[in-house]
Amino acid sequence: MEFQEYAEHYFDMEKAVPYFLICFAALLVVMGIILIIARLRKELDKTGSEGEYIDESEMDTYDREDFRDNGISTQNDESLIDERPNHSIRRRSRSRQRLLHRKIDIRPFAFIESFYEMAFASTAVLLLLSLYYIINDRINLREVHILWDTYKDWILVAFLIVSMILNRIFDRLLVRLRYIDAKQRSSIRLVSSIYVILILVYICFIYQSPNYGSIIIYFVMMVIGRLFYFDVTWENFKGDIINIWKNLPILFLMIAYSGFTIWYGFNSQFLWKSNGVLVSTLIAHVFMDVGIVLIHHLRLVKLILR
Repeated sequence: MEFQEYAEHYFDMEKAVPYFLICFAALLVVMGIILIIARLRKELDKTGSEGEYIDESEMDTYDREDFRDNGISTQNDESLIDERPNHSIRRRSRSRQRLLHRKIDIRPFAFIESFYEMAFASTAVLLLLSLYYIINDRINLREVHILWDTYKDWILVAFLIVSMILNRIFDRLLVRLRYIDAKQRSSIRLVSSIYVILILVYICFIYQSPNYGSIIIYFVMMVIGRLFYFDVTWENFKGDIINIWKNLPILFLMIAYSGFTIWYGFNSQFLWKSNGVLVSTLIAHVFMDVGIVLIHHLRLVKLILR
């Protein structure tokens, strides 16, 4: 089948819009589950000693990494206002000043942004892996295949590096993630690598496709290398395992969401297996990312949590 036929099919609004609406509805359900989990976690912490709080008036400008760089801590810090420049407070209107002493727990926002990071990290990797698959299996040009067969292993490594850069661009361009720090991003990307391995294993064994064996090995070695690098300490290893454990709910939610949207796409004939299951998985993730951007810019989460 020609690439033009695939493009005409996936850009047909009569087919794409209903599929997007189903994906968006499923995403809202996932957001609801995340909010419920965040609320339960908050209730379990009766003393609030582990909470991270900021003033409601700072919700739109808060950036965890910027605050840490400036030496400002948000961990149960009641003196946060006193540490800000006085002139910035004086410039606020009276209605804004009324919000200064209302503290907002940012843990639900951090949990939701962890899911966003999981989605963006997975999309970035799937985008480059899909390109790898298309070049390897779908381009029938002799000159391309000679070059590809010689350097495809190095090209895969380059693709993985580019995916990390692309992931960071998504974090800043699509949705600016403010409530998770670099350590949590690193943990989520490790969980995302496990998620991609599960996708590839599923395709390899369920669809009996031999094309992903080497890629699976690459990702398995990446995860092992992340956990057992040459100067790893027991504390670092234990911390990585604990972080994976803490982020398992996000992994399970992502598996459930993507599994449903891909299953529905195949059954509704919007997603075609003929273009490759990996490419179809990428398309489902792109629809999810569009839904995340809409939810973020419509400020639905902030309206609910405030």
